[in-house]
Amino acid sequence: MFGTIVSSWALFTGFGLIMLAHALQGTLLNVNAVFFNFSDFEIGYVFSGYFIGYLFSSIQCPKLIKNVGHIRVFAAFASLGSIAILLHWIVINPIAWLIFRMITGFSFAAIYIVCESWLNDRADNKSRGQLIGFYMIVLYFSTSAGGMLVNLRATTDAHLFILTSLLISLALVPILLTKKPAPDFSTPKFLSLKELYSKSPMAFVGSFSIGMVYSALFGLMGVFGAKIGLSIFQISILVFVNMFVGAIFQYPVGKISDKYDRRTILLSLNLIAIASLIFIYLLGSLSFNLLLVFIGIHSAVSLPYYAVVISHMNDFLEKDEIVSGSSTLTLVNALGMVMGPMLASGFMAYFGAYGYFLYMIVIYCLVAPYNFFRIQVGRTSNIYEENTPSMIVPRTASPVGMQLASDQIITKIEDDEESSA
Repeated sequence: MFGTIVSSWALFTGFGLIMLAHALQGTLLNVNAVFFNFSDFEIGYVFSGYFIGYLFSSIQCPKLIKNVGHIRVFAAFASLGSIAILLHWIVINPIAWLIFRMITGFSFAAIYIVCESWLNDRADNKSRGQLIGFYMIVLYFSTSAGGMLVNLRATTDAHLFILTSLLISLALVPILLTKKPAPDFSTPKFLSLKELYSKSPMAFVGSFSIGMVYSALFGLMGVFGAKIGLSIFQISILVFVNMFVGAIFQYPVGKISDKYDRRTILLSLNLIAIASLIFIYLLGSLSFNLLLVFIGIHSAVSLPYYAVVISHMNDFLEKDEIVSGSSTLTLVNALGMVMGPMLASGFMAYFGAYGYFLYMIVIYCLVAPYNFFRIQVGRTSNIYEENTPSMIVPRTASPVGMQLASDQIITKIEDDEESSA
């Protein structure tokens, strides 16, 4: 496995630089949207633009990669992403920023698809799980570190915009100079939305709802921090805790979900999330340290939620449906993400800055009764006998990235079948 990682150094280096830039620009644009006096409505549609671009790219870019190849697509969209961040500083207008965010979302989704499909090609049955683990280490470390880069210079001048563009451009160098050939590419297959819902209603609803939470949680955290008057350093710490704590709890929550009915686990995560957000809504303004504690608790249960949803879906799919089902579930999640920033910003406009958390409370409270209903009436899998192994996936995973994780699950299932034969 170590040899596979070393041979993929260019891919991991390029991806790590991209994620540094992604995290930096997210916090940077959040703070500047407030500084430039964008209204809550304008902030909502601007930051929804990223997820609109991401959704369309997830559908269209696999076809483009198949036609022109991985390296050309990576180079083209890294260049577009590098240009787009600079345009935010040149043209300070919410409509223009919406367009730039759509370009950024489309470009970054294309980059994720290139990296994840390339990684999938490098992996074999023995190394795939470890490669996914290393990929996630790079993802979460780079994202956590990227948010801290906002402290290097003042957010209201051009330096950090230029740094973000430089990081994206620098990511091109190892990818374009690699001697390794680009892999063959197959376009992901999708289950229909109707078929997916009929097979696993809770997974469908859970994926859509957590998408609505994630896009607000990770897309507007800096906006919330700026609105309540936090310093740039405090905002960066808030973003860091939000990402890092959730990453730590992905594995233990996944292991627990392997031993119990996942619908019960999802409901438990949901209720803990509601409780933590209520504490933030009522007490968060009293102390920054108290705010960090409850942000960490919420992150610990919300970030693993999507992985449990995917694993729950897999419990009800045939082995040959797992890849296509996971790809469709990713698009359902992306549809929810498109709506999140617009609705969350509306809550902030009406209820004040802490309406940001009230929005998420409402989403969780709408899902909890349905979750309880599915526990009562839904069919259960053979959860204690033939449980599908849990899937640990990054929140940025594209349909191709889901194929990578799904292949690992299929390998585990086949190994279990062989050992029990």
